[in-house]
Amino acid sequence: MSGDKHDTLSKRLLLGFVVGLLLALTFRMSGLSASGVVQAAQLIGEVFLRGIFMLILPIIIPVLLLGIQRLSETGAMGRIGLHTLFTVLILTGIAAGIGILLANFIRPGAYLSEATRTLLMERFGQAALSSKNLGADLFLSLLPKNPLHEMAMALTPGQQGGLLSVVSFTILFSLALAKLPKEQIQPFYQVMDAIYQASIMLLLWIMRWVAPIGIAGLIFQAVMSLGWEIFPLIGAYAGAVILGLLIHGIGVYGVFLYFFARTRPFQVLRGSLPALLVAFSSASSNATLPTSIRVAVERLSIAPPVAQFILTLGATVNQNGTALYEGVTLLFLMQVFGVPLSLPEQLLVVALAMLIAIGAAGVPGGSLPLLAGVLPTFGVPSGAIALIYGIDRFLDMMRTTLNVYGDLVIATYLNRLYHGSHRDASATSDLAG
Repeated sequence: MSGDKHDTLSKRLLLGFVVGLLLALTFRMSGLSASGVVQAAQLIGEVFLRGIFMLILPIIIPVLLLGIQRLSETGAMGRIGLHTLFTVLILTGIAAGIGILLANFIRPGAYLSEATRTLLMERFGQAALSSKNLGADLFLSLLPKNPLHEMAMALTPGQQGGLLSVVSFTILFSLALAKLPKEQIQPFYQVMDAIYQASIMLLLWIMRWVAPIGIAGLIFQAVMSLGWEIFPLIGAYAGAVILGLLIHGIGVYGVFLYFFARTRPFQVLRGSLPALLVAFSSASSNATLPTSIRVAVERLSIAPPVAQFILTLGATVNQNGTALYEGVTLLFLMQVFGVPLSLPEQLLVVALAMLIAIGAAGVPGGSLPLLAGVLPTFGVPSGAIALIYGIDRFLDMMRTTLNVYGDLVIATYLNRLYHGSHRDASATSDLAG
């Protein structure tokens, strides 16, 4: 999907949010009965959510299989590839950690009365929270006895490993596949790629045609159910995400550029502006990739082979903004539903935020299906993501901007280490080797 189409999608989703909000405020301020409208809003909201839920497994399984296959085939496990992945993991871990710290400090989910919390549990249902799921047995559940059973039960209350079991099995299976002869496994990967492409196409259709109406329905019923209490709740949540993105984008990247890339952070930020504007308007790392490569080469003086290799890889695996957002969101929803977490369990949330970020599709709303899939592990119903869908579009635009900026920051750093000047594009193979 082109940048213009992504920009149109952004406007449609924001329009759905505004319409749902204004319609709910009109009914509340006028005192009119809205029972029939609320039921209709619940229906269209549920249709939208089910459309998202049904794509969780068709997206996450192929993306993990194909991701590891491409890393092993393209030489990305070479010197610069491993250095890129190591840098991505460090920065993604820092981003997720910042999200968790801010969620603990601001506690956006605490801006809710007990009566309203009870109302939400009645509305969405409380997923069964087993102490063993968050204890030592969680490690054992990562090795499922029956992966097909876990796939079937991933989003149901009382599931054991659920999506985590599916992910761990898929990773192990993909590592084994990568060791088989190419001619033997190529047909399998072609099928996986077709499934992934079809799933992304379906996701984009849902986001384009169903999401605007679905988001209007979700925000309408949320405002009608929670009243004015929803505004400080969502405001505190959005504030925590935005603050975290600013801290990571200005503070962490600034320190990284100054001490490791040995360059002026403001100079890199100014040179990156065209790509950041496209990222903000499109909310898609993939749609921004051509602009990012051009900006890296023409404005940041990064060698073409370095820019092409790192930015293409980064558009898939380097999702710092998404990791920070997921960390805040997971803890926020657990606070809303009264789920307490110990320090080890919060470290697990950090790991999950990193995993979701790396596995997320680089399209608008690509991380939300994965986020919904892991919520039952912590005793939060998957449908609880309806609370954040109204504001998610704006936050998606902001976190995508940080994702793209992170790609350019890492490319600037690795260009200094491996490529001090422009060389011929044929150097790509030497860099990856």
